[in-house]
Parts: sequence; structure tokens; C-alpha cells
Amino acid sequence: MKKIIIAVLISITALQMNAQSAKDIFTTNEIVWYGLDFTQAKFVGQFDQGFGAMPATGLEMKNKWVGQWNGLVAKEPQNFKLKEALRKDNVYYDMAPVNEANSKMKVDACMTFNPGKIDPKDIDAMVKKYAAGDKKQGIGLVFIVENFNKNSEMADVYVTFFDIATKKVLLTEKMSGKAMGVGLRNYWAGAVKAIIKSIDSDQYKTWKSKS
Repeated sequence: MKKIIIAVLISITALQMNAQSAKDIFTTNEIVWYGLDFTQAKFVGQFDQGFGAMPATGLEMKNKWVGQWNGLVAKEPQNFKLKEALRKDNVYYDMAPVNEANSKMKVDACMTFNPGKIDPKDIDAMVKKYAAGDKKQGIGLVFIVENFNKNSEMADVYVTFFDIATKKVLLTEKMSGKAMGVGLRNYWAGAVKAIIKSIDSDQYKTWKSKS
């Protein structure tokens, strides 16, 4: 029994010694991209391919479009320039934990005509629910989607950095991006791209100055 207690204490101590802080976001050479978390997202307004053609249901959002948006960010790093925006040598794509979380989306509640609201206090609990991924340590980054709002043509997300080992949130901030592009996939991918551009142009510097 004593050996078990000692082993647990050693593990806890090791985690504490290796724990990341907000400053590490700006000193590490690698960020682990977890993707877009849609588990609490609201799709506000009429979602279709344009001009009312092929309207999408909540089930289609979950089973088709969410995966396409996440896949596009990983497949086209030249368009979604996370490495440049975050001043990193490497971005590691480890999206299985968020893909698993997204598979549990409530399809009967995600389509609405009223914008949703995520309490920033709930983000820590959301991150702690992520399953273990390939990377066991380092800084993780996830965009927790609050709204894809067709009425305002804006995407609202919480840009969230966290310590992978402890799942502790290090920094989270709500940002919005203007949707643009042809077709349902590209239109909202354009909003994600706009948020990344905003991080690159000024938000990264602001975060770093406050760390």
C-alpha cells in the first residue's frame, strides 16, 4: 500500500514539475492543434449551399460538415497558417480527442435562430473531458466554437491554449471571424481563416505582452 502511495505522489510531483504556464505558449517551438470543438456550438440561421439550396440538418452538421471543417484545416496548412500566426517551428495535428468529443454533439439542439452562449468558466471542464491523444505533454490549442451565425455572417470561437499533461487551461479568449467563400464548407472555413489571420496580425502580440 505504501509503495502505491509513493508511486502516486511521485507521479503527481512529476506532473507539477513539468506543468506548463501561459508564458510557455510563447516560448515553446511546437503547438499541438486539437481542432475545432463543436460540442456546444450553435448554427444560427439557415445553413445551406447558397440561395436556399440543399439545407443542412443537425445530423448532417455532425456527420459531414464538422469533419470537413476540421479536415480542411489539417489538409491545407498553407491556407490556415497556424505555424506563422503562432510563431512556431512546428504544428502537430492531434485531432482525435476533439473528433471523439464532436461525435457526441446533440444534433437536436445545434440548429437554431438564436445565438448560443458559452460561459468561459465552463471551458476548463470541456478541455478536461478530452481523451488522451498522441502527445502526452506540451501546449495544446483548440478553437471552441460558440456560434456559426449565418445572420451576422460571423463565427465566434474561444481560442484556448492548455497544458496537455494536466488539461489545465492556460489562456482562452473569445474571437470572431467574418465568413467568406463559396459553398457551405468554404464559407465557414473562411471565418476560421480570418480568426487565424487576426491572431497573426495583432492578437498574438497582445497575448505575449500580457504573459
